[in-house]
Amino acid sequence: MTGPQRASPVRRLGLPGLAIAALSLLWLALGSGLPLLVAGLLLLAALAGAIGLRLWPDPAGRGAAWVPLVVALAVLSVTTPLTFLAELVAGLGGIAVLLFLVDDPDRLPGGLGRGLSTVALPAVAVGVAWSSALLLPPGTAPIGVAAGVLVFALAVVAFLLGRPDLFDREEAATS
Repeated sequence: MTGPQRASPVRRLGLPGLAIAALSLLWLALGSGLPLLVAGLLLLAALAGAIGLRLWPDPAGRGAAWVPLVVALAVLSVTTPLTFLAELVAGLGGIAVLLFLVDDPDRLPGGLGRGLSTVALPAVAVGVAWSSALLLPPGTAPIGVAAGVLVFALAVVAFLLGRPDLFDREEAATS
């Protein structure tokens, strides 16, 4: 009889989401209004905290591994000057944190593949928000463009809500 197998170190860390979050945090740290030393220390503390909590033996600690990433992302996003690229990088950082959450080592293997459809809705929201920021002129926005963006967003949401199998493809646990 074999006991529960431990996840590999790569899977335990949730490297895809952690790597994208680290790149987003690095870009925001370099462009933030904070002194470079403070921004760098915040970035390193967030990554060390996320990795340390993800490797923590207690499941409650592992469940809180996303908190340092979100705190650093929030601080760096607020202190970074508002540009189109900064908005996109901050949105990608949020999606990276969701990918980090989806790739939970305490769940069944393949969580990243199953979770991509769940992360699709926030990714579409980031895309709609960023494209509307590009399409809509500053100041007064034409009603037609705003209505077109709204109709597109509602159509995507209606499609995704009409397909609940896209969101939860994990098999139900039976006892």
